[in-house]
Amino acid sequence: MRRVIQKDLILNRNVILINMSVFAACLAFFAVWPEAFSPRAYAGFSSLMVSFLPVSIVTREDKVRAMALGCSLPVSRRTIVKARFLLALILAFLGVLGAFLLGAFVPFSKFEVGDLFAPGPVLMALAGMTLILSLLLPFTLRFGVQGVMIFLIATQVLGVVLFTMVKVTGSVVDVWLVDGIGSALARLHEAAGPVGFNFLLAVALVGLLWVSYLVSARIFERREL
Repeated sequence: MRRVIQKDLILNRNVILINMSVFAACLAFFAVWPEAFSPRAYAGFSSLMVSFLPVSIVTREDKVRAMALGCSLPVSRRTIVKARFLLALILAFLGVLGAFLLGAFVPFSKFEVGDLFAPGPVLMALAGMTLILSLLLPFTLRFGVQGVMIFLIATQVLGVVLFTMVKVTGSVVDVWLVDGIGSALARLHEAAGPVGFNFLLAVALVGLLWVSYLVSARIFERREL
């Protein structure tokens, strides 16, 4: 698995460096833009951006038709998926850490170190990157670069359909749903306490990531290259 990760890093080093430079420029701008983002919003946006960095490795490999070459190596497809997930988590975690350090220390930043490295923004970033990777990796490992488009289009269509239904029927189900989720989380936080709530959140995110890995391994083993 280590050699699979090394191969991905070597073959995609230029893509990684280019994406990191673009992300760093955008995040630096958001850090100095007055009243643009709160610390939690900056953390959420950072997790969204850096999560697409490891996804770009899979999509690029599919685009240049190198997926079959990788699968011809003396390793199982499940090992390849496991390496992709581990590399994705490492890159996303380092990306979030770099985004926080950039946001705190870039000249004229409106954020202090304590603003971004507080429990709220940290949890927001970790939850965001885990959620995005868990949802995107199965699509990209199955459909390649088209998987990202399928996921984005599907979520947009679902959002438009729900928005249209709410407007046409005059329903307040969207408000009820948001309020219900918020109230349930607040009650859980109050019942479990901060430590217990964070533990349950971590368990849920790890479980989601594990299910995503199992699904990805299953579909990648059946994929024809």
